[in-house]
Amino acid sequence: MKRIKETLTTVMLAAKLSLAFCLRNARRETVGRLVTATTTTILGYGMVQVTGLLVNAVQKTLESQLRSGEAFQGVIHSNLLRPILLLIAITVIGVVVGRFNWYYKSSWNHKLRDQNRKEINDHRATLDVARFRSKDYDDLTRKVRELSFGEQTRIVFAEQMFLFFTTIISFVLFGTALLWYKPAYAVVLLITAIPMAVVEFEFVSKWWNTFMEFIPHNKLRSVSERAYLNKNEFTQAKMFNQPPILRMEIDKNTRVVRDSYSALRMLAVRKEMITHLIAVTGLCGVIIHAVVSIVSQGGAIGTFTILLASSRMFQNNLESIVSLVSEQWNSVKGVILIEKEFFTLTPMFETDLQIQKPTSKTPRIIFDKVSFSYPGKDVRVLEDVSFSIEPGSKVAIVGKSGNGKSTIQKLLTKEYPPTAGVIYADDINLTHIHPREWSNFTAALTQNYSILNRTVGAEIASSRMDMPIDDEAVKRASAFSGFAEVIELEPEVFNTQIGVDFGGKEFSGGEDHRLALARVFYRNSPILILDEPDVRLDAENAEKVMENLFALTDTTVVLITHNLAQAQRCDKIIVMGKGKVLEQGTHSELMDNRGPYFRTYSLQQKRIVVEAEFESEALSLEV
Repeated sequence: MKRIKETLTTVMLAAKLSLAFCLRNARRETVGRLVTATTTTILGYGMVQVTGLLVNAVQKTLESQLRSGEAFQGVIHSNLLRPILLLIAITVIGVVVGRFNWYYKSSWNHKLRDQNRKEINDHRATLDVARFRSKDYDDLTRKVRELSFGEQTRIVFAEQMFLFFTTIISFVLFGTALLWYKPAYAVVLLITAIPMAVVEFEFVSKWWNTFMEFIPHNKLRSVSERAYLNKNEFTQAKMFNQPPILRMEIDKNTRVVRDSYSALRMLAVRKEMITHLIAVTGLCGVIIHAVVSIVSQGGAIGTFTILLASSRMFQNNLESIVSLVSEQWNSVKGVILIEKEFFTLTPMFETDLQIQKPTSKTPRIIFDKVSFSYPGKDVRVLEDVSFSIEPGSKVAIVGKSGNGKSTIQKLLTKEYPPTAGVIYADDINLTHIHPREWSNFTAALTQNYSILNRTVGAEIASSRMDMPIDDEAVKRASAFSGFAEVIELEPEVFNTQIGVDFGGKEFSGGEDHRLALARVFYRNSPILILDEPDVRLDAENAEKVMENLFALTDTTVVLITHNLAQAQRCDKIIVMGKGKVLEQGTHSELMDNRGPYFRTYSLQQKRIVVEAEFESEALSLEV
């Protein structure tokens, strides 16, 4: 009984959350469906009762005619009129209600699909980048995706709740009829159904526990399946002839999951078969007793029909209630997972400090003894980092890979707060500035970015989607990044569709890079943070882009780069090593120090000389 109580409590919680979701987003349609569903169920019950009355009326009419020897007088003058009219009325009303039920159901589904996506995406938008990148978020979203109906679970479960609701109404109506005509039958059917309910409710928790147990397996499978879903990863898989091996890995993974579920199903079949046979035995006993009673003691055949139908419907409803709970258990838990876990996710980093705005158009940036560890990690990626960036200056951050350069970009754009120390914008602690406000001051070109399949003009202007597209600004941004010379060759220019999926244009990696840089520049932020802006460009285009960057005035440029030839043109160079600032200063000052920067710059210069000599020899051979 404890298991039954826990299960029903969980179902009721999920039903409450589901109803709130429906009323919040489709109140009129939900109320309409509840009314029409209730009416349809009552009409079904009424049809059984009226059929029984009609059979009784026919029986009485025939018996009366047999006794009197009179001929049939016609429906109008007999006691058949009332039940026939009721039968016709119920049938007609059923047709009308059925059409309205279809209307509300169709509208309800359409509206809730849209609203479900909206609510989920709106909530995602409230999270910070740190939360979005966290393992907890990935694990939770994986659980949601692995549900039978994924993010649509709330809608599917709500649909099942209408069926559950009508089944409960039918159960009450036919149970009441059974109690009215023969209370003992209701008791027998209830008692014989108890073992079935106990076993079903015992297995619902096992299904959910098995589902949760295999979440890591499903995550591993999804990694292998990416090669079949993503263009770049598919190309890579074909290049390395990975599909046969990936197929073996996927098959091995799914076989473990499938075998476990199969074993659980067989156990359920063995136990449930016995309990369902007990329930059927109870129904058969009721039917046999009713038949014997009506034959031996006499009685109205219509009443017997009602009794028989009520017994059958009563037990069917009992089985349906138990089966619905069992079959929808993952959806029940899924609704609670979405409502109680996903929608209660909060940004990983929040502050109770008073929110302020920078005091100048282009603020001065100061890192004051900043240290940082990624959430859940003990290793410090940055350690006691201090430097300043003057408004409108050009600052290069250099150093070997993995030494904290890109992490500085993440701190500058407020993807994460420092673990220790303070970052200032002018004299304001950056923690006091809301990320939405700070995003108006910074724009970053990161190493990993996405180009969406819009028109070129819309994609460039997407960095300012809160404003109408400024065609002149799109052109200026394209000229700045060197993308103009690419797109002006296309017949539709900035109206060119991106992506072959829409019959549009697919750009090369370097062209995509220039488009992404144009998008960043279009935002017109006073601080530009560019992580390896020339890495995907040929020498000629890279030089043009860098010339445009260094020509900017009143714009702070933070250049994260391995190219010291570009770094030497900056007002300040910050050299990173093992998460610390090894040295900082102008190119001349660092060369005079003869430290890490000097050694790296000298190596690069030697390589440039060797490459130049090699190119010269190649040209002479061609001649």
